Amino acid sequence: MKKIFLKKALAVLLLLIIFSLSGCRKSPQNVSSEISSETVKDNGRNYLTLLYSASDTFNPYTAKTDINRQLCQLIYDPLLSLDNEFNPVYKIARSAVVSGKSCTVKLNSIRFSDGSTVTADDVVYSCNLAKSTSGIYSASLYEVKSVSAKDQSTVYFSLTKNDPYFINNLTFPIIKAGSEKITDSDSVLQPPVGSGRFKVSDDKLSLIANENYYGKTGNITVIRLINAPDEESVAHYVEVGAADIYYTSISDGNLIRMSGKKISINLNNLIYIGVNQNYGPLTESMLRQAISTGIDRKKICQDSFYNNAMPAEGFFNPVWNQTKSVQNIQTQSDPQITVEILEKIGYNKFDSKNIRTNESGEKLSFTLLVNSENRIRAVAAQQIASQLKEYGISVTVVEKTFNEYTECLKKGDFQLYLGEIRLTENMDISSLVTEGGSAAYGLKTSDNKDKDTDNSKDSDDDSKDQTDNQDTGSEENQCAVVINGFYGGNNTIADVASVLQTQMPVIPVCYRTGALFYNDNIENINNPSASDIYFSIGSYIYK
Repeated sequence: MKKIFLKKALAVLLLLIIFSLSGCRKSPQNVSSEISSETVKDNGRNYLTLLYSASDTFNPYTAKTDINRQLCQLIYDPLLSLDNEFNPVYKIARSAVVSGKSCTVKLNSIRFSDGSTVTADDVVYSCNLAKSTSGIYSASLYEVKSVSAKDQSTVYFSLTKNDPYFINNLTFPIIKAGSEKITDSDSVLQPPVGSGRFKVSDDKLSLIANENYYGKTGNITVIRLINAPDEESVAHYVEVGAADIYYTSISDGNLIRMSGKKISINLNNLIYIGVNQNYGPLTESMLRQAISTGIDRKKICQDSFYNNAMPAEGFFNPVWNQTKSVQNIQTQSDPQITVEILEKIGYNKFDSKNIRTNESGEKLSFTLLVNSENRIRAVAAQQIASQLKEYGISVTVVEKTFNEYTECLKKGDFQLYLGEIRLTENMDISSLVTEGGSAAYGLKTSDNKDKDTDNSKDSDDDSKDQTDNQDTGSEENQCAVVINGFYGGNNTIADVASVLQTQMPVIPVCYRTGALFYNDNIENINNPSASDIYFSIGSYIYK
């Protein structure tokens, strides 16, 4: 009995020594974001827990909830995605070349999760599906006149205009042609077939690694899903830390905070002051310049948007490399220049309420319309009014419900308004600053009279006016002439940035940012963007 006991004791001791030695081994150092599958599988657990809606779909073109649309980024790869500075990152596409009014895309050799090859026909099918479905993808493909397959690995896009940045809009998900129509034995639609890093499990309760994925296999091979059927349950699960990662674009102004680390995600959402250029002193571009220099954009980002925004340095996103060197709007107010401009255009007097007036008694007193249902923008409007008051410019904030707000814009019943527009990733600002644009409210009309907005009529008239007056440089059409010249290949993006900052058809304030929260235990979350939240998931290590 004693010998048996000694043998067991020696065996236990030997096991303890082995475990002790293995525990002392150092883990391989991560010297790159590109970690081999052999390396990462030795580190941490192999799953993440994320939220989804069981009542929603995993079809990227019909999903209604933000959480499901985000998961679709893991299931379906696009031709290319964009990094956090809006630079293209090729995925299914090997190359994309714009020439005049066309774009030719060559495909990589890639397979769908079912093993079949991704072909040009699948891309054409997905593009037409994206264009026919309302949402961000159809909005991004507005320039596509037609799309066709030249061969099995070449896609040809025919465009409505010469846009050198069109490829930034090729972020629509590619699905296997017709797979969104597949049903199970109970006639329930199944998730379409994609070529992304993960695929939906048979029981729909998780995402599992796509064994046919063309990239490297990471340590995370399973995404466990928690059903969050409504906004209240999403907020609850985020606040108690049930999800490992949570992303929000803060579109409604409400931020659900999650314990852990946070990364700001750059959005192409411009917050701006719209101007009725047909109203009194607002017809003068120099007054619009004075209003712009009187605004402290940095403080607005800090105080009203709680640092979930970047101060505008011009009309284009401040992180976009193509215009970084040509945008020069100051992010902080400049009292000296503001006063100089106001005095130069004749507003040298003050009335009894300390409001600036000119010799004719015309006051710098305006209303600022804002959507009352977005509290962050309503607060920002009040802050803008307070800042401009210091220069003798009186601004009264008028809050209206969203429906009332949009009705006023359509009728031109406003002086100033605080708005937000999501620009497409090709940075086309035409819809905001050229007559006939979908968000172009209050632009100066050719006869300088108030108007009721009729986009189709205005667009036709404006097009003719631009052709007849290209050499006049008149203020009301100069922005449109330069922008049209850019899409005609005659002007540069620097020319566009310059004329917009000079004429100030609207006054840019800031660009919003989203927030990505993640568990402290996750390492190697690098380069996430709105286009690909889980950009580096192949390198994640969960300690």
